Amino acid sequence: MQPRYGLVVLLAAASAAPADPPTPGAQSPAAGGQLEEVVVHARRREERLEDAPLAITVRTGEELEQESAVLLEDVGRDVPNVRMVSSPQSVSALDVTMRGQTVNRSAIMFDPAVGLYIDGLYVANGQGAMATLLDVDSVEVVRGSQGTLFGRNNTGGSILLLTHRPDLQQTSAQVAVSGGDYGAFMDRAIVNVPLGDDFAFRFAYQGNERRGFGSSVGSGQEDFANQHRYEARIGALWKAGEATDVYLTYEHFEANETGAVLHPLAGPGSGTLVAQLGNTFQLLSTQFGVPGLPTVSLPANPYQTDGSFPAFDNARTDTVQFTATQHLDRGLAMKLIAGFRHLDASTALDVDASTLPLADTTLFNTSNQKSAELQLNDKALDARLDWVGGLYWFQDNGSAPSIQAAAPPGLLQAFSSPQFAFANQATGGAFSFIPSLFSPYPVYEQNAITNRSIAGYVHGEYQVTPDWAAAVGLRRTEDRRELSENSFVNIPGFGENCTILDTNNPPTFQINGPCPPIDKSVSYGFWSWELSSHYRLSPELNTYLRIGRSQRSGGWNAPLATLQDQPFRPEQLTDYELGMKADLLGGALALNADVFYGRYDDMQRLLARLNPDGTPVTLVTNAGRARISGAELEAGWRATRRLTLASEFGWTDARYQTFLYQPLVNGPVEDLSRNEFYQTPRLQGDLSGSYQFSTPLGELLLRADYAWQDKVEFNVINDFNFQPAYATVNSRIALDSRSRTWELALYGNNLADKYYAYTGGTLGAPLSPIATIAWQVPGARRTFGLEGTYRWNPAH
Repeated sequence: MQPRYGLVVLLAAASAAPADPPTPGAQSPAAGGQLEEVVVHARRREERLEDAPLAITVRTGEELEQESAVLLEDVGRDVPNVRMVSSPQSVSALDVTMRGQTVNRSAIMFDPAVGLYIDGLYVANGQGAMATLLDVDSVEVVRGSQGTLFGRNNTGGSILLLTHRPDLQQTSAQVAVSGGDYGAFMDRAIVNVPLGDDFAFRFAYQGNERRGFGSSVGSGQEDFANQHRYEARIGALWKAGEATDVYLTYEHFEANETGAVLHPLAGPGSGTLVAQLGNTFQLLSTQFGVPGLPTVSLPANPYQTDGSFPAFDNARTDTVQFTATQHLDRGLAMKLIAGFRHLDASTALDVDASTLPLADTTLFNTSNQKSAELQLNDKALDARLDWVGGLYWFQDNGSAPSIQAAAPPGLLQAFSSPQFAFANQATGGAFSFIPSLFSPYPVYEQNAITNRSIAGYVHGEYQVTPDWAAAVGLRRTEDRRELSENSFVNIPGFGENCTILDTNNPPTFQINGPCPPIDKSVSYGFWSWELSSHYRLSPELNTYLRIGRSQRSGGWNAPLATLQDQPFRPEQLTDYELGMKADLLGGALALNADVFYGRYDDMQRLLARLNPDGTPVTLVTNAGRARISGAELEAGWRATRRLTLASEFGWTDARYQTFLYQPLVNGPVEDLSRNEFYQTPRLQGDLSGSYQFSTPLGELLLRADYAWQDKVEFNVINDFNFQPAYATVNSRIALDSRSRTWELALYGNNLADKYYAYTGGTLGAPLSPIATIAWQVPGARRTFGLEGTYRWNPAH
C-alpha cells in the first residue's frame, strides 16, 4: 500500500522555504536571447557540452518538468536513435534501445546494452529502474560505445542521471499535487535543510497512482497498465573541510501494480496455435459435447487481453549510494563511489494472453548488487593533460526463479472424457496432440546466480594546441559468471522429476528424479579502448572524431535446457563517430550533428530452440556479425526572447552480415541475415516549441511537442508482429507566479489518442510453420491533468 503520510510530514517540516535554481544544462533559455551553457560529466569530468567529443543529449530537471516527463522512459521521447520503454515482463522494468543495441530481458543473468548510472552508481538490473524523475538535476544520454570510462554493458551508450544534491546555503521546500483522468493522482514533496555551514540534508518523495486502461475478457480482471508506485530519497552532504566532501543517499522505490496488457493477435492465415485451439475447443464443445473446455477469444479492443491467469506486477528496490571526494595537492583529486542496491520483484504473467494454460508463469527476480570505484584525476603538464584513472569492483548475487502453472483439473478431465475420446476417434485422431500441450504438473525453476567483475582503466586528453586536443583511453575487465540450477516438475507421490536433459550418449546422469547438482561457471577477460580528437575550427564550431571498442558480458542462460548447455560469449562493438557542435547566431542557435558506423561481433540474440525431446526453449546465443551506421541531428533555436524551438532527428541503418541460427540441437543451420534489427526504428524525429510571455499573475509558458517514429519490428525473426510508423503530440500550459512561490500547469499527452504498441512478442516452436502465441502491448491512451506546485523560499 502506498503511504499517504509523506506529503503531510513534509508540509509540517517545511516552515521557511522551492526547488533549487535551474542547473546550467541543456538548452534552457538564458538572458539576451541565448541558450544556456551546458555542462556534462560523460567523460568522468566536468566540461562544456561543445568540448566533449561525444554524441550527448542533456535534459535538466526544469526542462523535464516543462515536458511533463514523469518516468525515465519519458526522457527518450526526443532523443535521436533512442527508445526507452517499459518491459512486457514488468512495467517497472526499463528496456532501452540505442543505435540498434537493445536488451534481451530484464533479469540478473542477462545484461543490458545501455548502462544506467544514478549519481555515478551503476544499475545492473533493469527491473525497478522505471522509477520517477524525482528531484532530478539532469539526465545525460550518451550515445555510442562507452566501454573505456564506464565499462562493460555500454555498447549502445550510457544514461547518466544526477539528482539534486543538498544545498548548503538556504532552506527551501516545495510541494506539488496533480490529478487527471483515469483517476491519476500525484503528490510530491522536497525539503532542503542546511545544518550549519558544512552539512545539509535533502528529502524528496513522490507517489503516482492511476487506474489502468486495460482489462481481461478471459478473467474479468481490470486495471491492467495501472500505476501504483512511490519513491523516497534522503541525501546528506558534508563538507568536511575545504578539500573534502561526502555525499550519502538512501532511496526506496516500490511498485505494486497489475502489469502490462498483452493483447493477443490472431496471426496470418489460419492463425496462431492459440487461435486454432480456440476454434477447435469451440468445435469440440458445440458438436461433440466435450465438457470443461475454455472459451478462447481474440478481443477486438486493443486494450484488452484474454488472459485468465491472475496478474500482478510488484517490484521493490533499496539503494544506498556513497560518494567521497578528496582534493589533494596541486589539483589532484581522489573520488570513491560505492553503493548497494537490493531488488525484490515478482510478476504473474499470462504469456499466452488467453484462457489456455499454455504459459501461465510467475517470475521472480532478486538482486543484491554491490560496487566500489576509486578514481584519481588531475591536470598535469601545465594543465594541458587532463587525465582520470580508476579501479572498479562489482558483485551481484541473486536469482531469477519461475513457476509455470499446471493445467487446471477441469481441462485435464475434459481430455479424459468419453466425449473427447469419441471426437478424436471420429476424426481419425486429429485431436490426439492436444493433451500433450498442457502440463498436468507445475514446473519449478530454481537458481542462484553470482556475477563478479573487476576492472582498471585510464583515460587522458592532451591539449596539443589551444584549438586541438587528442585523447586515448584503455580499460581491462575480468568477468566471472556463476550459476547453480535446478528445474523440475513436482509429481504427487513421486516427488521431483528433473526437466533438464542430458544429451550425452550414453547419458552421464540417469535422471529419473531430482536433478543432480548443477553448478556452472565461466570467466571472460577483455580490453576496451577509445581514441578521440576534437578540433575547434572557429570560436563557434567544434569538430571531433572518436573510435571506441566495448563489450556486453557473456554468461549462462537460465533455465538451462540441457546439462551440456554452453555459455554465451561477450558481444563486442567497435564504432566510429564523426561529429560537429556549433553555437551560431550569437549563441541563439545550437546545432549538434554526427554520423557513426559500428562493427558488431558475436552479437547476442534471444532465440527459440528445439531440444532433442521436442521441447522448445528460449536461449541467448551468439548469432553472428552486423554493421550499424547512421546519423543524428539536434537543433535548438532561441528565435526570440520568448520563443524557443527545438528539433531532433535520428537515422539508424542496422544490417546483419552473418546471422546463423540452429533451431534444432545438432540440426542444420539457417541464415537469418535478411531480417531487420528488432526494436530499432530506421528513422525518428521530434519537433517542439515553447512560448513564454508575461501576465499580471506571472509568466505563462505554452509548450507543445510532436514525436514521430518509423516502423519497429518486435521480434528477432521478423514476422507479422510489428508497429507501423506513428506520431504522438503532447502539450503543457504553465503559469508561474511573479514571486515563483506557486505554479499551475495543465498538460495533455497523446492528444490525438493515437493507438500504438510500444512492444510485442511472438513465441513458437522452431521449425513450426505457425506461431504459438503472439501479442502486443499498447501504449498509453490520451490523458489530461492539472498540477499545482507551491514553493517556500524560491530561487529567482
